[in-house]
Amino acid sequence: MAASVLTRTIKAQALDVDIGNITELKGNTRVVRDKPYTSEIDFSLNSMDRLETAAGRMGVTFRDDTTIRLTENSNVVIDSFVFDPNPSKSTMALSFVKGTGRFISSKSKRIPKENIKIRTNSATIGIRGTDFTITVAETGEALVILLPDEFGESSGEIAVTTALGQVILNKPYEATTVYNFETAPTPAVILDLTLDMIDNMLIVNPPQTKELEANEANAVADNILDVDFLEFDELDTDDLAEDDLEYTELDIDYLAANFLEDLLDVIQEVDELSKANQALSSDGIKGTDIGYDSDTQINTFVDDSQVKFIRQVENNLQMQVSKDGSYNIRIEQGGKVNAVSTNGGSSSTINIKQGS
Repeated sequence: MAASVLTRTIKAQALDVDIGNITELKGNTRVVRDKPYTSEIDFSLNSMDRLETAAGRMGVTFRDDTTIRLTENSNVVIDSFVFDPNPSKSTMALSFVKGTGRFISSKSKRIPKENIKIRTNSATIGIRGTDFTITVAETGEALVILLPDEFGESSGEIAVTTALGQVILNKPYEATTVYNFETAPTPAVILDLTLDMIDNMLIVNPPQTKELEANEANAVADNILDVDFLEFDELDTDDLAEDDLEYTELDIDYLAANFLEDLLDVIQEVDELSKANQALSSDGIKGTDIGYDSDTQINTFVDDSQVKFIRQVENNLQMQVSKDGSYNIRIEQGGKVNAVSTNGGSSSTINIKQGS
């Protein structure tokens, strides 16, 4: 064991490129260089190192104080890191191969943000003073989310670029997905997330155990006769109500449910639905909104071939028409009339009447 440690230390010194080190560890991780090395706290990193987490998590701090935190099943390559006394000559390039990580750029500005590049197989990410997460699926799709600063404002700006377009993220929790380098990033959307969710999901080291002070009522009395058992109310204490046992949002293990990976799947499904909606002719659907319309109380769904209308108020109504067809639809339920048309309508009308 000692020989293995010695070999690793000599190798790092011979390369003489200490660009940062591992500052957080949990579970099984490794650094692949000329061969795989079992990672450990303060392990010195070099350019071209590959950071791999299987059943573990890893936090890395670079020489300029930039940090990345990786969850399970992640794979990141440090393509290059140059830390020059002249900041304009300093550069950083990372490749996210797969998994989920949080990137927090240094506030020291020792590396100009235009000299920092984050790459995936599907996109290049340019950053400007930024805190963000990136999730890369096995198949290459990527989800990028800009996070807020400590004041809840935008932490900076991200430019997500492919061969066919670019999307700028500059609002807290603004996100885009990329399918491959030959397609444009999806339009930016703002996700309903909180920083607690992200922090909890990306936690590497468990919180320090809080030492509880002994309650005076539990202290051993110098004299047992001094104890007034009529005032001893320990049995009235509800242990389940104690703060230390309280179940809060921070107790949710989002990673156990592959939170960001699942979120990427959901966003892709929503994007496909949006494409199906846009595939309607320019006249589209009029008289009600796609999705749920609170005015008409109609749910409208569009897939590759059909448009489905569902209204469940006093009576239940479900009907489907061809997505490519042109229809005028008159729905009367309980005295309320809704007129809906698809693709500009036609000379014929579908009348539906329910209730009195």
